[in-house]
Amino acid sequence: MPEWLDNIGFDFEQGDWFIRLVLALSAGAILGIDREVRKRRVGIRTYMMVSLGAAIFTIVSVEMSQDLTELGLSGDPTRVIQGIIGGLGFLGAGAIIQGNRRVGGMVTAASLWVAGALGMAAGMGYGLFSIACAILAAALLAVSCVMENRGSDDRPDLH
Repeated sequence: MPEWLDNIGFDFEQGDWFIRLVLALSAGAILGIDREVRKRRVGIRTYMMVSLGAAIFTIVSVEMSQDLTELGLSGDPTRVIQGIIGGLGFLGAGAIIQGNRRVGGMVTAASLWVAGALGMAAGMGYGLFSIACAILAAALLAVSCVMENRGSDDRPDLH
C-alpha cells in the first residue's frame, strides 16, 4: 500500500488534531457568547472562526516543522505564529476603524486578539488552558458591562 494512504485513516494523531480544533471552537464560543447576549455585530460565529483559524494555522505550522525535520530540513513554527498575531492585529484594526470622529471597537479588537490566542493555545495542545483563559476573558467582559457607558454622548465633547 502506498505510504500516502496511511494518512487517510483517522489515527491517534488526527484524533488529537480534532480534539484540539473542537477545544479551539469551544474557547471561541465561550468568548463570543457575551457578544451574542449583547446583540453585537461581531458575535459568536466570528469568535469561533478566529479561534478555529488560529488553531488550524498553529497545528499546520507545528506539523510542517516536524515533517521538515524528518526530511533533514529545518522549520520554525514560531514564524507562522508571529504571522497569526500580525493578522489578528489587522483584523482588530478593522473592528476599530469607524466613522463619526469616534474611536470605538477597542474591546472587540482586543477580544478578537484573545480569541486568536485561545485558538493558538488549543492548537498547540494546551486545550484546558485555552478553555480556562476563555472563561476568564468572558468573565472580564461580563463584569465590565457596568462600565459600558463610559465615553457615551452624555460626556462633554473633547474635540
